[in-house]
Amino acid sequence: MICPRGKQSTLVDITTPDGRDILDRLVKSVDVVVWNGTDRQVHNMGLDPNGLKVLNPHAIFCKLDCFGGIRRGPLTDQLGYDDLVQVTSGIMLRFGGSMETPEEHAHVGTIDLLGGCAAALGIAAALYQKARTGRAGRPRTSLSAVSGLLQVPLWYDYEGRGPFDEPAGPSAKGYGALTHLYKAACGRTLMLSAEERDLPRLVGVAGLDGLGDVPRDDRTSFLATTFRKASAEEWLSRLHASDIGAAICDTLESVRSANTRLADGAPGIEQSSYSFSTVFNHPSGVTHVDQYAVRPAVGNVYTLPPSEKFGASTREVLGSLGYTEADIDALIVAGAISESWSPEFLPS
Repeated sequence: MICPRGKQSTLVDITTPDGRDILDRLVKSVDVVVWNGTDRQVHNMGLDPNGLKVLNPHAIFCKLDCFGGIRRGPLTDQLGYDDLVQVTSGIMLRFGGSMETPEEHAHVGTIDLLGGCAAALGIAAALYQKARTGRAGRPRTSLSAVSGLLQVPLWYDYEGRGPFDEPAGPSAKGYGALTHLYKAACGRTLMLSAEERDLPRLVGVAGLDGLGDVPRDDRTSFLATTFRKASAEEWLSRLHASDIGAAICDTLESVRSANTRLADGAPGIEQSSYSFSTVFNHPSGVTHVDQYAVRPAVGNVYTLPPSEKFGASTREVLGSLGYTEADIDALIVAGAISESWSPEFLPS
């Protein structure tokens, strides 16, 4: 429930004549239209370039779908979601380690979130283009497009590239002995992030002086044994003192527990790198990630109000389009619009 924060929502059945009239009025009233649908759906709704030009020639239209792209293909008009793209692009194979053990990568929309970010970037570029040239563009992205972008380093060969032997699967601990996950004496996991050129400084770290004499193939075993001789905090201090990249790994549950606060209307930029706010008076009692990633030199970062129940602003939105209260009541009775899709915030 992060995406609808700070937004109004209205529930409209756009397959009805009255609902379609509302959609047309909405399109005429806005600067940007974001549409989650295929080329075929966009055309059928009359929002293709020619149809949109009739409704609102100045509107920027951004389309997101699953398998779309600049060139049409056999899956262009197929509906889909995150997991389908993970399967077709090879992400599940890469994450699971083999064709026999495919595994979903995360459970919070690995590709969905990237798609949203790509759409936001496309809209920003289109707004800039419109401000400079007056032209209203049509940015587009898809889940398959961003999955390809995500895996570019893993797909393409180039001069100087190493073999295609990336570690994969749940048992993978790193790309080599110097970029690897190791258990420390305290039981916590330490992420060592070093390169071959860092070896002279690594052997200068207290406890790692013998690393320089260890054959390359035996380094992982040597480091695994050595890192178990001190706590993760102690190793982190030693490594950072020698300017070696390292971090102590933690679970999301632990990070959230240590950095969650009551929502106070602040964006969280004064908190740690991970900051969460719990909204107890929200219908779902949600915990949100604070807005802190972007810290502009000009302008303020501010927290957005919690996501409203879908349809909660139906009356307000239609009122802004010129509908009277009597018109809205009649549309509700006719089933063209609704102020809620379930008694609960989210249908259970």
